[in-house]
Parts: sequence; structure tokens; C-alpha cells
Amino acid sequence: MFNNESKKPNLVDLLLLFRRNIAKSIKKDGIKQDLTFSQMEILHFVGISGEKTMKSIADYLKITPPSVTELVKEMERKNLIKRIIGKKDRRVISIILTDTAKKNYISISKNKEAILEKMISKLNKKDKEALGRIIKIITTKQ
Repeated sequence: MFNNESKKPNLVDLLLLFRRNIAKSIKKDGIKQDLTFSQMEILHFVGISGEKTMKSIADYLKITPPSVTELVKEMERKNLIKRIIGKKDRRVISIILTDTAKKNYISISKNKEAILEKMISKLNKKDKEALGRIIKIITTKQ
């Protein structure tokens, strides 16, 4: 976690640690749901729009299309998603959530929000505003 030049963690190390802590906390809920972190992210991504293509899921997760195919196969087996073959182009496959997945999505979303709220509750108002401003800056596309 520390860079080699000093005993203090650098910003990149801290960001990675923060992400791991979030993933670890959320995964605890995912295990109860029998979902991997990536599957929970697919639920979230598809859940907010109602339908996504396999390519857009791969782009969102920053993984290869074959990796998305494997995740989707497992989610289909668990009756969480349905594949829809494109009417105009049969090569385009979209994903929608099943009713079971919609229930999981709502539960996971609420738990994810609670986890994040708990993490940022340690900050005072000024620090929360600064964190929000910083996150907005680093997540804005250039």
C-alpha cells in the first residue's frame, strides 16, 4: 500500500484501498445474494436504464466481450437476466432484468447506498463537499 520512497501512502494507493473497501463491503451483500461484484455492477447498469447491449456492458465494466458473455451466462442460469436478440441485426444482443433481478437490484442499491453513507459519515460537512467536488473533477470525461 505504500510507495517505496516513503512510509506514507500515496494518493493512488489510497484510492485503490478506498475502492477495495467499497467492493469488500458491497460484496458481503452480494454473497448473500449469490452474486459477484461484477454481476452486481451489471444489475446496477442494466437496472438504471432497463436494457443494455452486451457491448455497452463490456465498455462500462472495462472488460472484454467474452468476459461479459460468461457473466451473463451465469446470471441467466440464476434467472436474473434475459437476452434479447436484435430485430434489425441479430448480432446485437441486449440484456434486460427479470422480475427476480429487479427485486435484487432494489435491495442491492439500497444496501450500497447505506454502505457509502456510512463511509462518508465520518467526514464533516466541509470534507464531504470537498470530496464531492474532487470526485466530480476526476470522474468527468475529458
